[in-house]
Amino acid sequence: MNTRIIVKKIFDILYWVLMTAVSLYVLYWVIQITTACSFHTPSGSMQPTLLPDENGLVNKWKLGARIFNIFDAAEGKPYTMRRLPGYGKLDRGDVVIFNFPYLDSDTHRDSMAMNLFTYYCKRAVAVAGDSLEIRDCYYHVLGCPDTLGVAEEQERLRRYVDDYSKTHPDPREWKAWMKCCPRDSSIGWTIRDMGPLLIPGKGTTIELTYRHWLLYRRYIEWETKSKLEWLDSVAVLGGNPISRYTFNENYFFAAGDHAIDSKDSRYIGLVPEEFVVGTAGIRWRSPDRKRILTFINKH
Repeated sequence: MNTRIIVKKIFDILYWVLMTAVSLYVLYWVIQITTACSFHTPSGSMQPTLLPDENGLVNKWKLGARIFNIFDAAEGKPYTMRRLPGYGKLDRGDVVIFNFPYLDSDTHRDSMAMNLFTYYCKRAVAVAGDSLEIRDCYYHVLGCPDTLGVAEEQERLRRYVDDYSKTHPDPREWKAWMKCCPRDSSIGWTIRDMGPLLIPGKGTTIELTYRHWLLYRRYIEWETKSKLEWLDSVAVLGGNPISRYTFNENYFFAAGDHAIDSKDSRYIGLVPEEFVVGTAGIRWRSPDRKRILTFINKH
């Protein structure tokens, strides 16, 4: 066979292999960005829905995949977040994967920012427009008769809190985890009893009373990138007195199904919908083989 023909065939094969590899690589990232990616649960905060060391797929189609400049976001520079068209909206009860809403994932901060390197998986027990309460450790949304989250886990927390309260009747002796965000004595919310709390959404307008300043300050500061202070009985945003505020973003209350041991909105506050990567889909890996290739349930 002619040497030139042999060389040409070798180059054709190498070209085909290279183009196939490039195409697969591009396809992989297109799917990762627009359709689905994998997530891992390192802890038991979502038991029994998700066990420790399980993996699942994130469904990005429901809300629409996020498109933004990841490099600007990582460097703390201003960036614009857009979503591709989705087929639905965030529903109460959805299991969601989202970026932690503070740059320091180990310490609670007042200043919100999307942490690109830390992801949480929790349940949206209340979404924009809901009025949420925790009564005796159980979640309730005004006008919603459904069970929110896993009732058995909330009952377990109730029994634990009752036992702890009997041995520590002085509220000043309560552990830090008993205090519920915003952890202010004038509000006095705990993980046993809190609310009602209106979950703001786009177009929600609130009067800026002192109580609302305590509850919503960090979200308003995140939206406006301005300091919201309380001076001489008046809310002052960026140096200008304001009496009311209209929100530009949707928020949700993220709760772990394993209520007794979950770092969630009870401690870190509400989460902007912008931080949501997607909803939980199929479980593809689990220590329990019977759970593999099953859908992650919605309560």
